Amino acid sequence: MEPPPKPFTLSRCSFGWTVLRSSPTRRRDPLGLIAFAIYAALALIIFGRGLALAPARSFVGLTADPSVYMWFLVWWPHAIVNGLNPFVTDVLWAPGGFNLTWTTGIPLAGLIAAPITARCGPIVAYNLLCLLCPALAAWTAFLLCRRITARCWPSLAGGYIFGFSAYMLAEIRAHLLLILIFPVPLAVLLVLRRLNDEIRAAAFVALMALTLAASFMLSLEMFATLTFFGAIALALAVALGTGDLRRRIYALIPQLALSYLIVLLLASPYLYYFFQPGFPRSPVNSPGGYSADLLNFIVPTPANALGTLAMLAPVSRRFAGAIVETGACFGLPLIAIAIVFVRTRRAEADTRLLGWFALIAMLASLGPRLHVAGVELFGLPWKLLMHLPLINNALPGRFPMYVFLALGIIAAQWLADDAVGRGAKIAGVAALAISLAPNPSARFWIAPVDLPAFFADGSYRQYLAPGETVVILPYGAGGPSMLWQAESKMYFRMAGGWTSIMPREYQGWPAVNALMYRSYIPGFSDQLKAFLAHHDAAAIIIADHERPLWDPLMAPLGLSPIATGGVEIFRFAPADLAPWRGVTALEMERRGDTARFAALLVAANTYLANGGSLAQLSPRHAEALGLLAPHSTNDADVRTGNGLYLGPLGDGLIGVGVVGSYAALRPLIAKYRADAARIYFPYPHDLTDPPRGDVFMRQMVIAFDRAGLARAAAEAAP
Repeated sequence: MEPPPKPFTLSRCSFGWTVLRSSPTRRRDPLGLIAFAIYAALALIIFGRGLALAPARSFVGLTADPSVYMWFLVWWPHAIVNGLNPFVTDVLWAPGGFNLTWTTGIPLAGLIAAPITARCGPIVAYNLLCLLCPALAAWTAFLLCRRITARCWPSLAGGYIFGFSAYMLAEIRAHLLLILIFPVPLAVLLVLRRLNDEIRAAAFVALMALTLAASFMLSLEMFATLTFFGAIALALAVALGTGDLRRRIYALIPQLALSYLIVLLLASPYLYYFFQPGFPRSPVNSPGGYSADLLNFIVPTPANALGTLAMLAPVSRRFAGAIVETGACFGLPLIAIAIVFVRTRRAEADTRLLGWFALIAMLASLGPRLHVAGVELFGLPWKLLMHLPLINNALPGRFPMYVFLALGIIAAQWLADDAVGRGAKIAGVAALAISLAPNPSARFWIAPVDLPAFFADGSYRQYLAPGETVVILPYGAGGPSMLWQAESKMYFRMAGGWTSIMPREYQGWPAVNALMYRSYIPGFSDQLKAFLAHHDAAAIIIADHERPLWDPLMAPLGLSPIATGGVEIFRFAPADLAPWRGVTALEMERRGDTARFAALLVAANTYLANGGSLAQLSPRHAEALGLLAPHSTNDADVRTGNGLYLGPLGDGLIGVGVVGSYAALRPLIAKYRADAARIYFPYPHDLTDPPRGDVFMRQMVIAFDRAGLARAAAEAAP
C-alpha cells in the first residue's frame, strides 16, 4: 500500500523533512479513507463492543463526568432553538445560574451532534462521539506522518500511537473534551505545508483560523495548550534550524497572528462572558494533584493490557490523580525507538527538534513537583509557569498528548527509514503493539446508564411544573443528575449541578456540603429548609438507590414522599419554608460550624478520657465508636473531604477543625482561643494576625493540649 510515484511528487523542505506534495489534479485520497476506516474499526472493536446491543443503556466511560457532556450535547441546540443565551444559564445552580464559559462546554461537538441528539438522545450521541474521537485523532496524525514520511504503513503506525495512546485510553473514560484532539495534528500539518510554500498565505490563514476555532469551540484548555506547545515548537525550530528556515518562520508569525486575531474576533461573545467579574483567578484543579508520575512513563495503568498484570497494578494505584488522569505511559519500546532514532539522526535539525520537544513536553507533564510512585519530591520548572493566564488552569497530567504526537512522528520516520532492517522493524512493531495494547475487556470501557424511569418515560411532567426548581439526590458530582435534566430537555431547574466549579453562593451553605459529600451535619432539617427556601426549591427527588442514606435524615421532617419510577419525591409546603426565607448562608454556616466543631471537641475528649490512642484518632474512627453521628464522614484520614479535621497534630497536641469562611469562624476562634495551644487558618498557616488573601471556605484547625481540650469540650457540651 505504498503511494504511487505519480501523480505525487516528493520535495525536500528547508528544515530537512521530506514532505508529500499532492498533485492538484488528485482530489480523492483512497489511502487516507482506508486509514480512517481501519482506525474507526479499531475504535469500535476496542471501546464499542459492549455498546452494540444497547447503545442507549450503556456509555463509554466511568464516573459522573460523562453526564456533564451529555448535558451539553442537549444544552447548545436547546439554547439556540429557544433563543436563550447559550453562555449563561439558570437551569443549573438556580436561581442565580451559572456562567458556562468556565466549564467544559464543547459547543462545536454539541452543534455537530445535534441531529443525532435530537433523534436518538444524548447517550447515543455521546457514545458515537467517543468512538469517533480516537479514529479522528489517529487519522489526522496519519495525514501528518504521511506528509513527513511519504509512506503509508509507517504513518498508519504513527497515527495509531497518537490516536490510541495511553493518554486517549485514560481520558476516554471520563473527559470527552480531552479526546477531541484531532485539530492538533492538523495545525502542525498546516504549518509544515505553509513553510514549504504548498499553500498560499491567504489559504493558510483561513485554514489555520478554522482549525484554531475548532479547537477553541471543542476545548478552551486544548486551545491554550496547543498555543503554548506550538510556540515552543516554533522557538525550537528557530534555535535549531537554518537561516532560510528562520526567515520562513519569521514570515509565518504574522500569518499565525492574523489567524489568531480572526479566531478571537469570532470568539468575542464567548470571551466577553469568560472575562466577566467573578471568573476563577486561580487554578480550578490542583496542577500538583494532576501531574504525571515519573514511573507512569514506563508503568501502565489497567487501561493498557500490560497494566492489568498483578505486579504492576500496586504501582499504578499510587500515581497522583484519578485513574482517568494517568495517561503518560509511553512504554519502553516507544522510548527506545525514539532514543535510537534521535541518536542515529542527531545531525539533522528536525530530529533534534522532535527530541527536544518531546523532552520538554515530558518535563512539563511532571507538573510543579516531581512525583515518583506517588511520593512528592522536589520542585520542577512548571512551577514557574503556573502564573500564566489560562495555562495555570491546564493540568500537566494532560500534556502527554503532545509527547505522543512527537513520538508517533518519530516512530513513523523510524519505520520508514530504509536503513533500518526489516527484522528490526517487525520486532519494533510487535513490541509497540504489546506495550500500547488497550485493556482487552469490553466491560472495562463501558458503564451502565443510571436513568430512572421517572426521567426516561416523561413521568416527571405529572409531578413537576415546567421550570420548577428541584434538588436531586445523588447531588452534583455524586451522580448523573445532569443527564437526568438533559433527558427532560431542560424541563426543570436544579438547585445544584456539576460544572467543575461550584458557585461561591452555594459553597457557603452547610446543606450543600451534606448533600455533596453524603454526610451528616447537626441540625440537618433546619439547614435543609433554609437552603431550599433561599433557592426557591420545594421538591427533593431521591433516586431509589440513595434512599437508605437519606430516608432516615428526611424522616424528622414528617413529609409523605411519593414513590414512582425509581425515585422518591419529597415536597415541602410553602408554610414549611416561609420562616427560613430571610435566613442567610452566613447565619447557617455559623450555626453549622459551631455545632460540628462542638461535636468534634466532645468526641475527641471522650475518646482520650476513655484511654483511646491519640495516634489512631480520626473522624472515621470516632464515628465507628459511636462518638460522632453516623455518616459524619466517608474518609479514613484525619482531614476529610467534607471539611473535618480530627487527630494528632504533633508534640502531643490534638487537632480539631472544620472548613468555613473567616467571617463564620471568627466567633469560634474567639471562643476557644484561651484554651488553644495554636490556631491555624488557613491551615497549616498560624493565625497570628487577621488572615490575608482568600479566606472563603478554608480549613481551620485549633490545636489543644489535653487540658485545653477538656476545658473546650466542657464549654461545647450541650
